[in-house]
Amino acid sequence: MTRTVGCVVVGGGIAGLMTAARLAAAGWTVVLLERGLLGSGATTSNHGMIHSGALYARWHPEIVAACQQAQIAYQSSFPECVVTTEPSWYLAHPETLHTYETLWRRHGIAHHTVEMPEIRELLRDQERDIGACAVGELVIDTRALLGELAARCEALGVEIAVATGAHRIVVHNGAVQAIDTAQGRISTPNVVVCAGIGTKQLLETSGSVIGAQLSSRLEMMMAYPGRLPRPIIGLEFGWPALAPAAEAGTVLASRYGGVQRWVDRPGRWPVPATEAATLDGELRDWFVPGVIDHDGGVAWVCSKTEHTGAQRDQWGTAPDYAVIDHFTKESISGLWTVLPGKMTLSMHASRDVVSQITGTTTPLDLPAHHPVSDDRAAELVAVSPWAAHREAQLR
Repeated sequence: MTRTVGCVVVGGGIAGLMTAARLAAAGWTVVLLERGLLGSGATTSNHGMIHSGALYARWHPEIVAACQQAQIAYQSSFPECVVTTEPSWYLAHPETLHTYETLWRRHGIAHHTVEMPEIRELLRDQERDIGACAVGELVIDTRALLGELAARCEALGVEIAVATGAHRIVVHNGAVQAIDTAQGRISTPNVVVCAGIGTKQLLETSGSVIGAQLSSRLEMMMAYPGRLPRPIIGLEFGWPALAPAAEAGTVLASRYGGVQRWVDRPGRWPVPATEAATLDGELRDWFVPGVIDHDGGVAWVCSKTEHTGAQRDQWGTAPDYAVIDHFTKESISGLWTVLPGKMTLSMHASRDVVSQITGTTTPLDLPAHHPVSDDRAAELVAVSPWAAHREAQLR
Protein backbone atom coordinates (compact mmCIF):
# COMPACT_ATOMS: atom_id res chain seq x y z
CA MET A 1 0.00 0.00 0.00
CA THR A 2 1.38 3.42 -0.99
CA ARG A 3 1.60 5.91 1.86
CA THR A 4 1.77 9.70 1.54
CA VAL A 5 4.12 12.16 3.25
CA GLY A 6 4.87 15.84 2.81
CA CYS A 7 8.49 15.42 1.74
CA VAL A 8 11.09 12.71 1.19
CA VAL A 9 14.74 13.57 1.78
CA VAL A 10 17.19 11.29 -0.01
CA GLY A 11 20.57 10.99 1.70
CA GLY A 12 21.49 10.56 5.34
CA GLY A 13 24.60 12.71 5.56
CA ILE A 14 24.87 15.98 7.44
CA ALA A 15 23.01 17.99 4.77
CA GLY A 16 20.15 15.47 4.50
CA LEU A 17 19.65 15.20 8.24
CA MET A 18 19.74 18.97 8.70
CA THR A 19 17.20 19.40 5.91
CA ALA A 20 14.89 16.78 7.41
CA ALA A 21 15.14 18.34 10.87
CA ARG A 22 14.36 21.83 9.57
CA LEU A 23 11.34 20.61 7.58
CA ALA A 24 9.99 18.62 10.51
CA ALA A 25 10.44 21.61 12.82
CA ALA A 26 8.32 23.58 10.33
CA GLY A 27 5.52 21.03 10.74
CA TRP A 28 6.08 18.81 7.72
CA THR A 29 5.82 15.02 7.66
CA VAL A 30 9.20 13.78 6.48
CA VAL A 31 10.79 10.46 5.51
CA LEU A 32 14.56 10.31 5.17
CA LEU A 33 16.03 7.56 2.98
CA GLU A 34 19.62 6.35 3.28
CA ARG A 35 20.93 3.47 1.19
CA GLY A 36 23.48 2.49 3.86
CA LEU A 37 23.93 3.78 7.39
CA LEU A 38 23.82 7.47 8.21
CA GLY A 39 26.96 9.26 7.08
CA SER A 40 28.30 6.25 5.20
CA GLY A 41 29.30 8.47 2.27
CA ALA A 42 31.53 11.52 2.61
CA THR A 43 30.44 12.65 6.09
CA THR A 44 32.28 10.09 8.22
CA SER A 45 35.31 10.06 5.89
CA ASN A 46 36.58 13.63 6.18
CA HIS A 47 38.65 15.69 8.61
CA GLY A 48 35.63 17.03 10.50
CA MET A 49 36.81 20.61 10.00
CA ILE A 50 34.30 23.44 10.23
CA HIS A 51 36.18 26.24 8.54
CA SER A 52 36.48 29.91 9.46
CA GLY A 53 37.11 30.69 5.79
CA ALA A 54 40.87 31.15 6.31
CA LEU A 55 41.71 28.32 3.89
CA TYR A 56 39.52 29.82 1.14
CA ALA A 57 40.41 33.51 1.47
CA ARG A 58 42.72 33.46 -1.57
CA TRP A 59 41.07 31.19 -4.12
CA HIS A 60 37.43 31.16 -2.98
CA PRO A 61 36.70 34.46 -1.20
CA GLU A 62 33.03 34.07 -2.16
CA ILE A 63 32.51 31.51 0.62
CA VAL A 64 34.52 33.13 3.43
CA ALA A 65 31.57 34.96 5.00
CA ALA A 66 29.39 31.84 4.82
CA CYS A 67 32.13 29.81 6.53
CA GLN A 68 32.41 32.37 9.32
CA GLN A 69 28.65 32.31 9.87
CA ALA A 70 28.55 28.51 9.80
CA GLN A 71 31.32 28.14 12.35
CA ILE A 72 29.37 30.24 14.83
CA ALA A 73 26.18 28.29 14.07
CA TYR A 74 27.85 24.92 14.62
CA GLN A 75 29.32 26.06 17.94
CA SER A 76 25.96 27.29 19.22
CA SER A 77 23.90 24.39 17.81
CA PHE A 78 26.13 21.41 18.63
CA PRO A 79 28.49 22.34 21.49
CA GLU A 80 28.59 18.72 22.69
CA CYS A 81 30.05 17.63 19.31
CA VAL A 82 32.99 20.07 19.28
CA VAL A 83 36.44 18.47 19.65
CA THR A 84 38.77 20.43 21.94
CA THR A 85 41.93 21.38 20.05
CA GLU A 86 44.50 24.14 20.11
CA PRO A 87 44.31 26.80 17.33
CA SER A 88 45.08 25.52 13.85
CA TRP A 89 48.42 26.26 12.21
CA TYR A 90 48.53 27.34 8.59
CA LEU A 91 51.96 26.72 7.05
CA ALA A 92 53.33 28.43 3.93
CA HIS A 93 56.33 30.12 2.39
CA PRO A 94 56.69 33.65 3.84
CA GLU A 95 55.45 35.41 0.69
CA THR A 96 52.36 33.18 0.50
CA LEU A 97 51.67 33.63 4.20
CA HIS A 98 51.91 37.42 3.78
CA THR A 99 49.27 37.24 1.03
CA TYR A 100 46.93 35.24 3.25
CA GLU A 101 47.46 37.49 6.26
CA THR A 102 46.47 40.49 4.14
CA LEU A 103 43.30 38.69 3.06
CA TRP A 104 42.54 37.50 6.59
CA ARG A 105 42.70 41.04 7.89
CA ARG A 106 40.37 42.12 5.08
CA HIS A 107 37.84 39.44 6.08
CA GLY A 108 38.22 39.97 9.81
CA ILE A 109 39.73 36.52 10.47
CA ALA A 110 41.66 36.62 13.74
CA HIS A 111 45.16 35.14 13.54
CA HIS A 112 48.60 35.45 15.07
CA THR A 113 52.13 34.51 14.04
CA VAL A 114 53.60 31.25 15.30
CA GLU A 115 57.15 31.71 16.49
CA MET A 116 59.91 29.74 14.77
CA PRO A 117 61.00 27.76 17.88
CA GLU A 118 57.46 26.32 18.09
CA ILE A 119 57.52 25.39 14.41
CA ARG A 120 60.88 23.68 14.76
CA GLU A 121 59.51 21.48 17.53
CA LEU A 122 57.19 19.99 14.94
CA LEU A 123 58.96 20.02 11.57
CA ARG A 124 61.82 17.64 10.81
CA ASP A 125 63.66 19.81 8.25
CA GLN A 126 65.06 22.78 10.12
CA GLU A 127 66.06 24.51 6.88
CA ARG A 128 62.58 24.82 5.38
CA ASP A 129 61.68 28.38 4.45
CA ILE A 130 58.35 28.26 6.24
CA GLY A 131 56.22 30.50 8.37
CA ALA A 132 53.01 29.76 10.24
CA CYS A 133 49.97 31.56 11.56
CA ALA A 134 47.46 30.30 14.12
CA VAL A 135 43.72 30.57 13.42
CA GLY A 136 40.90 29.36 15.67
CA GLU A 137 39.31 26.65 13.55
CA LEU A 138 36.64 24.18 14.68
CA VAL A 139 36.86 20.38 14.65
CA ILE A 140 33.61 18.42 14.94
CA ASP A 141 33.09 14.80 15.97
CA THR A 142 31.15 13.89 12.82
CA ARG A 143 29.82 10.60 14.21
CA ALA A 144 28.53 12.37 17.32
CA LEU A 145 27.00 15.06 15.12
CA LEU A 146 25.23 12.46 12.97
CA GLY A 147 23.88 10.75 16.07
CA GLU A 148 22.71 14.05 17.53
CA LEU A 149 20.98 15.07 14.29
CA ALA A 150 19.35 11.65 13.96
CA ALA A 151 18.04 11.88 17.52
CA ARG A 152 16.67 15.36 16.90
CA CYS A 153 15.02 14.19 13.68
CA GLU A 154 13.31 11.31 15.44
CA ALA A 155 12.18 13.59 18.26
CA LEU A 156 10.61 15.84 15.62
CA GLY A 157 8.82 12.90 14.01
CA VAL A 158 11.08 12.24 11.01
CA GLU A 159 10.99 8.62 9.85
CA ILE A 160 14.58 7.53 9.20
CA ALA A 161 14.88 4.55 6.86
CA VAL A 162 18.44 3.22 6.63
CA ALA A 163 19.46 0.49 4.17
CA THR A 164 16.75 1.91 1.93
CA GLY A 165 17.93 3.26 -1.39
CA ALA A 166 15.89 5.52 -3.65
CA HIS A 167 15.47 3.87 -7.06
CA ARG A 168 13.49 6.49 -8.98
CA ILE A 169 11.65 9.76 -8.47
CA VAL A 170 8.27 9.50 -10.16
CA VAL A 171 7.43 12.63 -12.16
CA HIS A 172 4.13 13.10 -14.00
CA ASN A 173 3.04 16.16 -15.97
CA GLY A 174 6.00 18.12 -14.69
CA ALA A 175 5.40 17.45 -10.99
CA VAL A 176 6.83 15.02 -8.43
CA GLN A 177 4.30 12.32 -7.56
CA ALA A 178 6.21 9.69 -5.59
CA ILE A 179 9.53 7.98 -5.03
CA ASP A 180 10.22 4.29 -5.55
CA THR A 181 12.38 2.31 -3.12
CA ALA A 182 13.23 -1.35 -2.72
CA GLN A 183 10.60 -1.47 0.04
CA GLY A 184 7.87 0.09 -2.08
CA ARG A 185 6.52 3.43 -3.26
CA ILE A 186 6.14 6.53 -1.12
CA SER A 187 3.64 9.08 -2.42
CA THR A 188 4.90 12.64 -2.00
CA PRO A 189 4.73 15.97 -3.83
CA ASN A 190 8.24 16.98 -2.68
CA VAL A 191 11.66 15.33 -2.87
CA VAL A 192 14.98 16.80 -1.75
CA VAL A 193 18.03 14.94 -3.05
CA CYS A 194 21.08 15.21 -0.74
CA ALA A 195 22.68 11.97 -1.90
CA GLY A 196 26.23 13.11 -2.62
CA ILE A 197 27.88 10.91 -5.21
CA GLY A 198 24.59 9.05 -5.74
CA THR A 199 22.77 12.23 -6.81
CA LYS A 200 23.76 12.14 -10.48
CA GLN A 201 22.56 8.56 -11.04
CA LEU A 202 19.25 9.09 -9.21
CA LEU A 203 18.47 12.24 -11.21
CA GLU A 204 19.32 10.61 -14.52
CA THR A 205 17.20 7.54 -13.68
CA SER A 206 14.32 9.89 -12.88
CA GLY A 207 14.51 11.74 -16.19
CA SER A 208 16.19 14.92 -14.93
CA VAL A 209 18.85 16.60 -17.09
CA ILE A 210 20.51 18.28 -14.11
CA GLY A 211 22.61 15.20 -13.42
CA ALA A 212 24.78 16.12 -16.39
CA GLN A 213 25.76 19.32 -14.55
CA LEU A 214 27.19 17.48 -11.54
CA SER A 215 30.68 16.09 -11.09
CA SER A 216 32.17 13.90 -8.37
CA ARG A 217 35.81 13.52 -7.44
CA LEU A 218 37.74 11.26 -5.11
CA GLU A 219 40.29 12.49 -2.60
CA MET A 220 42.59 10.12 -0.76
CA MET A 221 42.93 10.39 2.99
CA MET A 222 44.90 8.50 5.62
CA ALA A 223 44.60 7.93 9.36
CA TYR A 224 47.45 7.16 11.74
CA PRO A 225 47.84 6.42 15.41
CA GLY A 226 49.42 9.54 16.82
CA ARG A 227 49.14 12.67 18.89
CA LEU A 228 48.42 16.05 17.38
CA PRO A 229 47.10 18.93 19.51
CA ARG A 230 45.88 21.03 16.57
CA PRO A 231 45.04 20.91 12.86
CA ILE A 232 48.03 21.73 10.64
CA ILE A 233 47.25 22.85 7.10
CA GLY A 234 49.67 23.66 4.29
CA LEU A 235 48.68 26.59 2.10
CA GLU A 236 50.98 25.64 -0.77
CA PHE A 237 49.72 23.30 -3.50
CA GLY A 238 50.41 19.68 -2.54
CA TRP A 239 51.39 20.37 1.06
CA PRO A 240 49.93 18.10 3.77
CA ALA A 241 46.85 18.82 5.88
CA LEU A 242 46.49 17.05 9.24
CA ALA A 243 43.88 17.16 11.99
CA PRO A 244 43.31 15.28 15.23
CA ALA A 245 40.29 12.99 15.00
CA ALA A 246 37.55 13.01 17.63
CA GLU A 247 38.82 9.59 18.65
CA ALA A 248 41.84 10.34 20.85
CA GLY A 249 45.12 9.04 19.51
CA THR A 250 44.15 9.25 15.82
CA VAL A 251 45.52 11.74 13.29
CA LEU A 252 43.86 12.28 9.89
CA ALA A 253 45.98 13.35 6.91
CA SER A 254 45.47 14.44 3.32
CA ARG A 255 47.10 16.81 0.84
CA TYR A 256 45.97 20.34 -0.08
CA GLY A 257 45.13 20.25 -3.79
CA GLY A 258 45.97 16.55 -3.97
CA VAL A 259 45.33 14.22 -6.91
CA GLN A 260 41.66 14.31 -7.96
CA ARG A 261 40.09 11.33 -9.73
CA TRP A 262 36.76 12.09 -11.41
CA VAL A 263 33.96 9.52 -11.22
CA ASP A 264 30.25 9.55 -12.09
CA ARG A 265 28.78 6.68 -10.05
CA PRO A 266 28.87 5.36 -6.48
CA GLY A 267 31.19 2.41 -5.92
CA ARG A 268 33.87 0.81 -3.81
CA TRP A 269 36.90 2.74 -4.94
CA PRO A 270 40.40 1.31 -4.44
CA VAL A 271 43.18 3.38 -2.92
CA PRO A 272 46.12 3.83 -5.32
CA ALA A 273 49.09 2.31 -3.53
CA THR A 274 51.51 4.81 -5.03
CA GLU A 275 49.47 7.77 -3.78
CA ALA A 276 49.32 6.36 -0.25
CA ALA A 277 53.04 5.59 -0.25
CA THR A 278 53.88 9.05 -1.58
CA LEU A 279 51.82 10.84 1.06
CA ASP A 280 53.26 8.66 3.81
CA GLY A 281 56.79 9.40 2.62
CA GLU A 282 56.10 13.13 2.56
CA LEU A 283 54.74 13.03 6.09
CA ARG A 284 57.93 11.28 7.21
CA ASP A 285 59.94 14.09 5.67
CA TRP A 286 57.78 16.82 7.16
CA PHE A 287 57.20 15.90 10.78
CA VAL A 288 59.43 14.89 13.64
CA PRO A 289 59.13 11.32 15.00
CA GLY A 290 56.30 10.79 17.44
CA VAL A 291 53.65 12.90 15.73
CA ILE A 292 52.27 9.88 13.87
CA ASP A 293 52.96 6.13 13.85
CA HIS A 294 53.71 5.33 10.21
CA ASP A 295 53.37 1.58 10.78
CA GLY A 296 49.66 1.95 11.58
CA GLY A 297 48.50 4.02 8.60
CA VAL A 298 45.15 3.31 6.92
CA ALA A 299 44.10 4.86 3.58
CA TRP A 300 40.72 5.38 1.88
CA VAL A 301 39.07 7.66 -0.67
CA CYS A 302 36.44 10.28 0.11
CA SER A 303 33.99 11.47 -2.54
CA LYS A 304 32.97 15.09 -3.12
CA THR A 305 30.17 16.11 -5.48
CA GLU A 306 29.80 19.61 -6.89
CA HIS A 307 27.80 21.63 -9.40
CA THR A 308 29.83 22.29 -12.55
CA GLY A 309 28.20 25.68 -12.99
CA ALA A 310 29.80 27.01 -9.81
CA GLN A 311 32.97 29.10 -9.70
CA ARG A 312 35.82 26.63 -10.12
CA ASP A 313 39.48 27.05 -9.23
CA GLN A 314 42.64 26.03 -11.07
CA TRP A 315 42.22 22.46 -9.79
CA GLY A 316 38.68 22.20 -11.13
CA THR A 317 37.02 22.20 -7.71
CA ALA A 318 34.14 24.35 -6.46
CA PRO A 319 33.61 24.23 -2.68
CA ASP A 320 30.57 26.52 -2.58
CA TYR A 321 27.17 25.00 -1.87
CA ALA A 322 24.36 24.76 -4.41
CA VAL A 323 20.59 24.45 -3.99
CA ILE A 324 18.93 23.59 -7.31
CA ASP A 325 15.20 24.15 -7.79
CA HIS A 326 14.33 21.85 -10.68
CA PHE A 327 11.22 23.89 -11.51
CA THR A 328 13.30 26.91 -12.50
CA LYS A 329 15.88 24.73 -14.30
CA GLU A 330 13.70 22.17 -16.12
CA SER A 331 10.05 22.78 -15.13
CA ILE A 332 9.80 19.91 -12.62
CA SER A 333 7.94 21.13 -9.53
CA GLY A 334 8.53 19.63 -6.10
CA LEU A 335 12.14 18.56 -6.74
CA TRP A 336 15.28 20.09 -5.23
CA THR A 337 18.92 19.01 -5.28
CA VAL A 338 21.26 20.04 -2.47
CA LEU A 339 25.06 20.01 -2.80
CA PRO A 340 26.71 21.33 0.38
CA GLY A 341 30.16 21.67 -1.21
CA LYS A 342 31.83 21.46 2.20
CA MET A 343 30.41 20.02 5.41
CA THR A 344 30.87 23.53 6.80
CA LEU A 345 28.23 24.86 4.38
CA SER A 346 25.58 22.22 5.14
CA MET A 347 24.06 24.75 7.52
CA HIS A 348 23.49 27.20 4.67
CA ALA A 349 22.43 24.60 2.11
CA SER A 350 19.81 23.03 4.36
CA ARG A 351 18.50 26.41 5.52
CA ASP A 352 18.19 27.67 1.95
CA VAL A 353 16.37 24.65 0.52
CA VAL A 354 13.89 24.57 3.41
CA SER A 355 13.26 28.31 2.99
CA GLN A 356 12.47 27.69 -0.68
CA ILE A 357 10.13 24.79 0.09
CA THR A 358 8.24 26.40 2.96
CA GLY A 359 8.35 29.99 1.73
CA THR A 360 9.68 31.18 5.09
CA THR A 361 13.19 32.15 6.11
CA THR A 362 14.58 30.20 9.06
CA PRO A 363 17.63 30.96 11.24
CA LEU A 364 20.97 29.46 10.28
CA ASP A 365 21.53 27.71 13.60
CA LEU A 366 19.73 24.51 14.62
CA PRO A 367 18.87 24.65 18.33
CA ALA A 368 17.47 21.49 19.89
CA HIS A 369 13.72 21.87 20.36
CA HIS A 370 13.28 18.65 22.34
CA PRO A 371 15.33 16.72 24.87
CA VAL A 372 16.93 13.88 22.92
CA SER A 373 18.67 10.62 23.64
CA ASP A 374 21.10 9.42 21.04
CA ASP A 375 21.35 5.79 22.21
CA ARG A 376 19.16 4.33 19.46
CA ALA A 377 20.10 6.99 16.91
CA ALA A 378 23.80 6.19 17.33
CA GLU A 379 23.13 2.66 16.11
CA LEU A 380 22.03 4.12 12.76
CA VAL A 381 25.37 5.86 12.18
CA ALA A 382 28.16 4.39 10.06
CA VAL A 383 31.63 3.92 11.51
CA SER A 384 34.55 5.93 10.19
CA PRO A 385 36.96 4.21 7.76
CA TRP A 386 39.79 4.10 10.27
CA ALA A 387 37.53 2.72 12.99
CA ALA A 388 36.15 0.06 10.63
CA HIS A 389 39.70 -1.02 9.82
CA ARG A 390 40.55 -1.31 13.50
CA GLU A 391 37.43 -3.42 14.18
CA ALA A 392 38.35 -5.74 11.31
CA GLN A 393 41.83 -6.22 12.79
CA LEU A 394 40.35 -7.06 16.18
CA ARG A 395 38.07 -9.69 14.64
